[in-house]
Amino acid sequence: MLTIQFGQCGNQLGHTIHSKILADLTFLNTGVQSQRNKEYAESTYNKWFKDVSRNGEYIARAILVDAEQKVVNKICNDADSGWRYDMKNVVYDAGGGCANNWAFGYGRKGKYLGEKTVEAVRHEIERLDHFEGILFCLSSAGGTGSGVGSYTAELLRNEFPTKSVASIVVLPFTSGEVGTQNYNSLLTLSKLYDETDAVFIFENEQIHAICTNLLKNLEAKLYDINEVISQKLTALFQPLEDSQINLNYLVSRIASHPSYKLITIKSTPHIAASSTVYETSYKWETYIRHLKQTLRIPSYHNELVDVETKMPSQSFSARRSLMYSQSVSNLLITRGTSVRNDPIVGDELKEKELYTSWISEADQFKHLHQTRRLLNQEKFCALITNNSQLQKPLDTFLEKAWNAYTHSAFLHQYKRFGLEEDDFLQAFAKVENVIKSYKDLNIANTNK
Repeated sequence: MLTIQFGQCGNQLGHTIHSKILADLTFLNTGVQSQRNKEYAESTYNKWFKDVSRNGEYIARAILVDAEQKVVNKICNDADSGWRYDMKNVVYDAGGGCANNWAFGYGRKGKYLGEKTVEAVRHEIERLDHFEGILFCLSSAGGTGSGVGSYTAELLRNEFPTKSVASIVVLPFTSGEVGTQNYNSLLTLSKLYDETDAVFIFENEQIHAICTNLLKNLEAKLYDINEVISQKLTALFQPLEDSQINLNYLVSRIASHPSYKLITIKSTPHIAASSTVYETSYKWETYIRHLKQTLRIPSYHNELVDVETKMPSQSFSARRSLMYSQSVSNLLITRGTSVRNDPIVGDELKEKELYTSWISEADQFKHLHQTRRLLNQEKFCALITNNSQLQKPLDTFLEKAWNAYTHSAFLHQYKRFGLEEDDFLQAFAKVENVIKSYKDLNIANTNK
């Protein structure tokens, strides 16, 4: 798999992902025998790394893209034990950043950076006997990740129309990181929905709540948010016992319908490293039930309770009156040892009430397992889900973008770089259609 990291957020997140993946291989108490552990390590290296340096460091199969050199230099010079980047795969423009402007990144910086990136992708693919696909890492809030990422996605789709391309998109805090973030998010999602096969959504606000509520990190910063996102992605992409998770499989399993490309990852347990020894490990049944509850629809419109940011409960009452978001597909990945008095049973996630009626039973749910521990945790569960809840963060920034647009706020900054009224209106229409498609899943459920 080839990772392409765009902008400050994408490069910092990509760096954390690679560090987390390699850290997973350093723990001694993995729960499996040495031969199984060796096979696990070899599979990990083959997926994420392409070579070994003279110093014995693994070289990441990744391309770093930014509109300025400062961030990528800092990342490449970060002394992580055991791995590094290939400096030939660093693409930047010495002319400065994109000023938090999607149009500037797309219309001005995109051509130079995008073509250089495609050239680097060609070079990487030529080295491979088997190419799994391309994974983007970017933020939708700024100008480089959003604008240059969108432009590059178009180029790569034209260059490699049959290859799987997925994007990891980090949505900004709703309280506001930059004034233009809602426009940038709107334009980014509208492009990536057309040009990539799947869009992984992560919300800064929601991940920050996991840091503060579960990890007890009351001063959580962007690095801490990246750590949690990386753990979720590691749980998804690290090797499994009976199958390999690759982008082709994920697209066909979770996002096969062209109208439903959004994916997120719900996971448990999240435990602070300092308190791992003291934490009670619940049974698999409790963790899987907890993941099911992350799909609940709140009883009241103003009930803003995110189950994933709470500790699992062993005393949950299975009230039949509960309503669940309708899923297009769910994939459960469990990591850790299953024993006779603590089996892994995913039947609760097979229930028909969780799925839209037009999806066949065979396509609704899949459970994959790995006995080896992940990041030294006795148990870890990840639910990769494509469900109707995913329209909520899109609806939030769409409403704010419409409000700004009707008052012509910041529009001159985008028109300076070639974006016209029709471009905005097409982006609004695209995202509105995506939101409507996901909302209709729940409407269909009420008519069952």
